[in-house]
Amino acid sequence: MPFNPDLALNAVVVNLIATTDGRVPLTQGALAHAAFLDLVAAADPDLAARLHDSGGRQPFTISPLRELPEQAGAEGYRLDAGARAALRLTLLDPDLFLAFLKRLLAAGPDLRLRIGDVTFAVESAIGAPGSHRWAGYTTAGELRQAAGTEQRIRMVFASPTAVSLGEKGAAKQRMVLIPIPQYVFASLRGAWNRLTGDEIPIGFEEWVADCVFVREVRDWQTAVYQLKRGTYPGGFGDVTFEALDPAPTFLRMLNLLADFAFYSGIGSKTTMGMGQARRL
Repeated sequence: MPFNPDLALNAVVVNLIATTDGRVPLTQGALAHAAFLDLVAAADPDLAARLHDSGGRQPFTISPLRELPEQAGAEGYRLDAGARAALRLTLLDPDLFLAFLKRLLAAGPDLRLRIGDVTFAVESAIGAPGSHRWAGYTTAGELRQAAGTEQRIRMVFASPTAVSLGEKGAAKQRMVLIPIPQYVFASLRGAWNRLTGDEIPIGFEEWVADCVFVREVRDWQTAVYQLKRGTYPGGFGDVTFEALDPAPTFLRMLNLLADFAFYSGIGSKTTMGMGQARRL
């Protein structure tokens, strides 16, 4: 398909308030994923079914619950009624965004999401640029037009991130857990091309492998992320990449994809809380 400059990219922070006492598990990605699909199904059942059955990369991401208590027990986080949390969604398909808005407007203050043992009311949804550091709106064309040529790019990986290299021989799960530029930007290139119809060439990946390095890593950690069908490892932290070749064409692609990561996430299981990232 040709490049679609009008493709809208939305990042929305949904503020929640617990209406019941209960617990949410240590990782809530699969539960948040299911709650989101239930919300979409209430507005557009056919769209929800297509998303559920899709085998490809889906046009949305979901964060883990944010603003939870710092201390958690072995069984998860204990929340009392009235406790607040937040959930971040990115919506990369116009039909999906319209279904989300339709459900939000139709239900109003009565909208509920259930995650773990806790039922949450939706207190507000923030999506305007500048309203929250994790909220925003742009189009694919605006993102491409605004891409700069900075050679140093600092990014925060805010939830466990892993790039899959696929199966090879007896190795069924080959995952990269550290921010190697070649794999980070290859994942972003693939997501950008599939979503927008753009054609960032494979030569860009070769340039990244030869010319882009990690300049600084701040507090990188690895963690195991529990999902419905098993556990997935991932890494998170604060990383600065540096391109040693000032070629402007490839630098713009590098900057474009670093900005795109805010909406697309990075790597595997981005619809279940993994791979949340943004440029600093």
